[in-house]
Order: sequence, then C-alpha cells, then structure tokens
Amino acid sequence: MKIAANVLSALIFSAATLVHAEASFSKNESYKDNQVSVDIQGFGNQILDQAGKSKYLKFDLQGTEYAYVIERMASNSVKYTGNPNDIKGVVFLLVRAFKDGFELPKQVSIYKPSKYSQAIRIVKMDRNDERPYEFDLGMDEDKRLFLIDGPTSTTLLEQVDSIKKHVSRKDKKSPYAF
Repeated sequence: MKIAANVLSALIFSAATLVHAEASFSKNESYKDNQVSVDIQGFGNQILDQAGKSKYLKFDLQGTEYAYVIERMASNSVKYTGNPNDIKGVVFLLVRAFKDGFELPKQVSIYKPSKYSQAIRIVKMDRNDERPYEFDLGMDEDKRLFLIDGPTSTTLLEQVDSIKKHVSRKDKKSPYAF
C-alpha cells in the first residue's frame, strides 16, 4: 500500500512539474531596450492579426472580468509634435480596457520586442497620467494568446465577441449608490 501511495505521489509531482514547465519562457536573446516595432514587425503583426480575429481578449481575475481591445492606428492619426526620429519604426496601437463591462480610459500605445521569447511588449505612449496598460502579450504554437506575468506565469486570454455589460452601482442596488 505504501508503494502505491509513493507512486501516486510521484505521478502527481511529475504532472505538476510538466504544467509548471509549460508556462516557462526563455529569455529573448536578441532583446535590446532601444528596439522598436519594426524590429519585430513580422511576429508583431502575427500577434496583432490573431488578436484582431475577435472583438475582445478576456480574462477573469478573482471574479472580475477584464478585457482588452487592441487596434492598429493609422500613422496619420497620431499627432506627434516632438522629433520625428523618436517615432521612426514605431507602430501605434489604441488599447481599450474593460473591467466588468465598464470601459477604462483609452490609451495610445506601441509594441516593441519583449524580454521573453514568442511575445511582444505593449507600451504606453500617451502623456496622460492614467494607469498605463503595459504588458507582455505572447502567442503559442496553437495561436492562443496570453499575458506573461513573469518567467513562469501566464494568464490565458479568451478571444470573445462579447463581454459583460456594465451595471452601475445604482442598478446593482449598492448601499454606496447615490
């Protein structure tokens, strides 16, 4: 009986190790901090094309639904008054975020190489001081998209065409509604 228990423990431990290993990312060996979108445009376009196949990229966190919409912006739709060399090779994105259906402030962003392989980094370009949406967006061989939380942790994104509708505090019958 003790041998069977040890074998079962070994199987559970090895299965847990495999799940842990699946979420492990190698370092992007060619990563340099000063790289821009054009340096990884082919792979960046693959990720953005996949993200564009649905309206939202959704995930749940402790009972709260979060969703992103990532859209490419036309180069002439961005007004930049600084040195034009600062934005050379940059692809602009409009990132919209939602929390339980409530739209958070929109953000103009760019993408650039990530320090993780098989991923791009979404970086805020807006001047406003709102909380930025900056994250590493990865894609696996099966074209599943995910957020990279760290070297061994990811959050899988569901590609969906609808999300929760926002319900105001007043409609929720909240004691804090005015």
